[in-house]
Amino acid sequence: MFRIEMLPAAHGDCLWLEYGTGESVHRILIDGGPGHCYPALRERILHLAPDNRRFDLLVVTHIDADHIEGIVRLLQDAEALRCEFDRIWFNGREQLNAVPDTAGHDLGAVQGEYLGLLIKDYESRTGRTVWNVDLPAPYAAFDPAADALPAITLPGDCLLTLLSHDPERLLDLKDRWDEELRKANIDPDDEEALRQRLASNNQLQPLGDVLGDEPEALGEDRFELPDPDDRDLPDAFGDVLGGGDGEPGGDADFGGDGSVANGSSIALLVEYPAADPDVRALLSGDAWADVLERALTKLLGNDERRLSLDLFKLPHHGSVANVTESLLSRLSCKHYLISTSGARFRHPHARAVELLLAQHKHRAHPRLHFNYLTITTQPWSDRDDQESRKYHAFHPRGLSLELP
Repeated sequence: MFRIEMLPAAHGDCLWLEYGTGESVHRILIDGGPGHCYPALRERILHLAPDNRRFDLLVVTHIDADHIEGIVRLLQDAEALRCEFDRIWFNGREQLNAVPDTAGHDLGAVQGEYLGLLIKDYESRTGRTVWNVDLPAPYAAFDPAADALPAITLPGDCLLTLLSHDPERLLDLKDRWDEELRKANIDPDDEEALRQRLASNNQLQPLGDVLGDEPEALGEDRFELPDPDDRDLPDAFGDVLGGGDGEPGGDADFGGDGSVANGSSIALLVEYPAADPDVRALLSGDAWADVLERALTKLLGNDERRLSLDLFKLPHHGSVANVTESLLSRLSCKHYLISTSGARFRHPHARAVELLLAQHKHRAHPRLHFNYLTITTQPWSDRDDQESRKYHAFHPRGLSLELP
């Protein structure tokens, strides 16, 4: 059994994976969505038996608010929820300082600092080391000069291969992190001030352990689309570390993402069972297309072979800036997952989805899986269009997909 759920995370990502046989079920959680969507994740956890709320792995792909804020809230709630994590993969300030860098500068950034503090608290409370456990380096990345990509087998015989990012992208992040802390007037060595700042942030507070008893509406979307002419969106709605010319619109160049945070996003190839996979999934976070392409070339070689996939979670919620024809040409896939309500940035971009349909190479018709039906995902809901162009699209509120 292998099942993936895209929880309703508004414009963000929150992926819940389960695999195993019989009563032996293993879990992976990837990202937690923006803070206001945390109740949906919390409710999902509370529907597990209290003695069965263990995750083999928690991955925080990168520090954008729509991926990290829900995890900041979850780790504050972990003890009340009786929620346990055997491994937490996340590149924080200490990990970035471990990346070889001739400049040798230290760094830090607000939500990333919160999460690093909370992971240390979790380790101290449980007496277990979990931060980046089993990774071949102190940080999650692959070495472009190495012969092979880092691969880790989790309990339950699930193989994870790192496809993003490379150390060069981590150094880009390192260069920006310290600058952002200075702008926020934060001293990363002042732990007490950081705790006080987190405690005063109403959007990042824990909720406790009572099922259904929270002040926020479950799965609250706060769905709204910005003015197309407004280039000054609040920082909380965008790339935490910036690094580009703003969020790319639907008319941007394919593969043109310049976001430093996205460039540092962890992407994983998940294979279950490890030796002879029944399921192979590419879960890409918000990774850059060219970083994924380089990893696929290392994995497949320089020939024209395609990686055979059962599912591909599109990077950056279906943005044109994170897909390219050359990336899709390396894949043969049946199921495509797009996690977004379209809030804030009008994802997915129509040109990205249409490129995917045009480049689809698989004996089965492409299957598009959206976790919302909104004005940005509705264009692919027309049954006549699906039949005439030979694709299928599914638009639940939240999504659970069991394979094979």
